[in-house]
Parts: sequence; C-alpha cells; structure tokens
Amino acid sequence: MIGEIEIVKAKITDVKKIIEIEEKSYKDPWPRDVFIIDYMFNSSSDYFVAKSHGKVLGFIGLWYEGEKLHIINVAVDPESRGQGVGTMLLEFAINLGVQKGFDLVYLEARKSNVIAQNLYKKLGFKEVEELKAYYQDGENGIRMEKILRSKSDDNFRNRNFL
Repeated sequence: MIGEIEIVKAKITDVKKIIEIEEKSYKDPWPRDVFIIDYMFNSSSDYFVAKSHGKVLGFIGLWYEGEKLHIINVAVDPESRGQGVGTMLLEFAINLGVQKGFDLVYLEARKSNVIAQNLYKKLGFKEVEELKAYYQDGENGIRMEKILRSKSDDNFRNRNFL
C-alpha cells in the first residue's frame, strides 16, 4: 500500500524521476532533453506528479492548446501500478480542464495498449480517430477525447435576458 497521495505541480527536482518513470514505462520514451526543454521553456505546458511521502509515483504532462487540453504523457512507476495512481492523475487533468474552461481533453494511445484505452473509456473518453503509423516504430495510435463543455453551454451563458 502506498498511503496518501497528493498531486502537485512538478518541480525541477522532480524531472529526473519523471524521466526515469518514462524510460521504465515506454519502449520509445521521449528523449531526456525533450522533457527538460518542454518543462523549462514551453509556457503552454504543465507537468504534475503524484507523490506519497515525498516519493514520485507517477506524472502527467499537459499542453494547453486553445480550447483543448492535450494530455501528452501519463505514466506510473511500475512499482506503483494497479493502485489507482494513473486514474487519479487522469481525473486531476480532467478536473483541471473543467476548472480552466476547456471544451475538451484529448490524448493518444498505442493501438495495442488496450489496458490504457479501457481506462480512458472508463473515464469517459471516446475513440475519435485512428492515427496511421503515429509512433516511431510505425504502430498506429488511437486519438481519444472527452467533451468537457458543449457549445450550447456557451450559447446559454451569452444570452441577454430582458
């Protein structure tokens, strides 16, 4: 059991552990310098970590793209998997998207990663597109999205009542 978990904005001191988790989690991880550049210089991105007793258990990377929130990366340390950490990180991102007024949140998953796709579906994501040869090794990806706010919400809010 991992104890109480908090999700906080990643600090520069967390980046090393984020990279370690990424490298343990994916067969074609992002290069270290890409993480560092994105973390330090991309003003349209944020990284959050799930921590328990000061230990980083997992992370989620977000890009703010106009009215869309893009989950660019989510991973949990193999030692902490199966304990709800990934779900907590995704729910955190969805709630953040709602709070910030995004219309939708989306992500990509490997076509072969049925476990991840099932988790995303459980959280309300729908498959919207197959991405041919999306990954470096040529595997197809699946784009999935979750609507956070409909256009009719805006129409209702913008009405002038007499």
